Order: sequence, then structure tokens, then C-alpha cells
Amino acid sequence: MPEMNRRDFLKLGGAGLSGVLLGACGLREAEARSGRLKAEFRRAAREHGVPAELLLAMGYVNTLWEMPPPTASDYEPGTTEGRGDYGIMALAQNPSRDTLGKAAELTGLPEEKIKRDRAANVEAGAALLSELRGRSSRSGLDDWKEAVTRYADTELYTQAVFEVLKRGAARKIKGGEQVRLAAQEGVEAPKVYTYQGAADYPRADWRPAHGNNYTRSNRERSYNINRIVIHVAQGSFASAINWFQDPRARVSAHYVINRNGRVVQCVRNKDIAWHAGNWNYNTHSIGIEHAGYVNNPDWFSKKMYNSSARLAAFLVKKHRIPLDRRHIIGHSRVPGADHTDPGRHWNWRRYMRLIRRFARR
Repeated sequence: MPEMNRRDFLKLGGAGLSGVLLGACGLREAEARSGRLKAEFRRAAREHGVPAELLLAMGYVNTLWEMPPPTASDYEPGTTEGRGDYGIMALAQNPSRDTLGKAAELTGLPEEKIKRDRAANVEAGAALLSELRGRSSRSGLDDWKEAVTRYADTELYTQAVFEVLKRGAARKIKGGEQVRLAAQEGVEAPKVYTYQGAADYPRADWRPAHGNNYTRSNRERSYNINRIVIHVAQGSFASAINWFQDPRARVSAHYVINRNGRVVQCVRNKDIAWHAGNWNYNTHSIGIEHAGYVNNPDWFSKKMYNSSARLAAFLVKKHRIPLDRRHIIGHSRVPGADHTDPGRHWNWRRYMRLIRRFARR
């Protein structure tokens, strides 16, 4: 703002002066908002000795840098989305893991504040990651891989985080802030062992769910497969797969798809995944889980739609499922399920058009 001499200042009068003061306040507020999320990450990184770039990559993988409400994935027994992952740092609280409680102990912050307050959540995640790594004289990003794996309890998560570090990321988050993570030189994503060629779908990797989380069957003989149910995970690709591999979860889906179009199969088509919250629907359907949150359409990328539609077309042809909206449905349409996914941002018209196109090939 240019400087103003005393004479011009007095000429303004009351109304003009108020406008100048309000404008100055608004400018300060805008400056305070600018870079606020990145500042929260950098402050937490300094406080706990964690690379800020690593925290930013984790936040991007978890939620695309958004702060979901606690209800987004509150722990709820028997639901694929109810894992109990909280906040931008995806701190867990369920019967198997309580990284949220551990982070609260480390920081002295109340659990409810960590669940709801973004800055507190970022600080709690940084404190936990630092504790998991312990003391070390090495400071490179690659030296944090083991701690990142322990943080999420799966190497798939570490792979995703380091892929983001390698290529960088940028996004305008809610509130208008433009956040950018520059690509980090010399970083390599770890290779994760998968069973290629073992899945029912040729384009999928095989990462089996725990046997406690589905029913072994011989469908098409015992139950006719006549539906596909579309889900949104309310979390990341890695967290959904890890939850299906947890023996206490008591839930699963046949397939999980990430934002880049990668497909993992967790339950055989012939077996009954526990995904729909309705036994009759479970016995006759195949569940496809999609990484992301129902209230953020940025998760539903072109690659995700194409990959999911190609999979659905394969299932339609293989199991002779009618290609219409009575037989390809959202989780919200399952009787008694009490869920909203895939939500209003899922483009059904586009999705069905893609399935028809791939089914003709």
C-alpha cells in the first residue's frame, strides 16, 4: 500500500478513514491466510525434527491436504469406511491401532483437538513420526522410510509417500491457499512386493484380505453374482488395503482403486467380501472401493474413472451382470447400509458411459 501524507489522510474523513483501515485489516488477514497450511507443516517439522517435505507428502497422500471432519471415517465396526483415521495426518484409533492416543501422549494435546484442529493434527503426526524414527545421525529423506512404514503399518503407504516426494505435488486447497511441494532430487520410492498374475482381473495386483474379513465361497454355483457396488474409502489407497488385511476389521472389498488408476484385488470374485452391510447384497455382488473422500471431487481423477470402468466392464462380461443402474449401484443404495458413498461428486453418467465403451471391446 503506498504511503499517505497527513493532509491526504485528514481529507478522507470518517467514512474514508474507515475504508482504509478495513482495507489494511483485510490485507493483513489475507497475508495471514496465505501459506498458512505450509507454515503449519514447517512449524511442526522444526519442533519435532522431521523434514517438512516428508510431512507435506504424507498429508497429500492421506487427504490431498484437506482436513476431514472426524465423522468422515470414525471407527464403526462392520463398515469398510469406518477405520478410525483422523485428520490430515491420518492418525488411527481402532481396536488394532491407536496412533492418535500415542500422539496425544507425546504432545500433551487432547485427542479431540487432534481430531478436529488441523495445526494440532499436523503437530501430532510430526511428533509420532519423530518418535517412531528415534535418534539418528542421518538426515536424508530415504532414512525415514522405515519410520513412515511403521507410522501407517504398511509399506504400500511408504511407496505412495515417496512417489509424491519424487514427482512433487501442487493443489489449491479449500480456502484458496495454493500449496506446492517441489520434486525432491535423489528420492526413490521403495519397491513393494505384489503377486502379479494371481488376481482374477489381469490388470490387478493381488494383496489378499485377512481370512477373518470375508466368507470363502464358490459363487456362480452357490450364489449368482448380479451386482457391482461402488464405494469410496474415506481415506487413502494404502489405508483401505491395510484395513482389509487387519484380522480385527471384519470388513473387506474385492477391489481397491487409487487416484492414479492402480487396481489391487483383496478378495477373490468367487468369495463373499463383507462390504455392503447387507448379507443378501454381499452374497450377490462384487465391491469396488475407491481411494478418497466423498466430499472432495479431486480424488475422482480421469485415471481412476477409466480404471474402475474397465474393471467393471470386465466383471459385467465375465459374470453376465446387467449393465444398468439397477445392477451397478452406489453403496448408498444398499438397503440398511446407512452410507452416502460414492456421494454427489461421483459422475454416474460418465462412469456408465465408460463401462459401456469398454464392454464393447
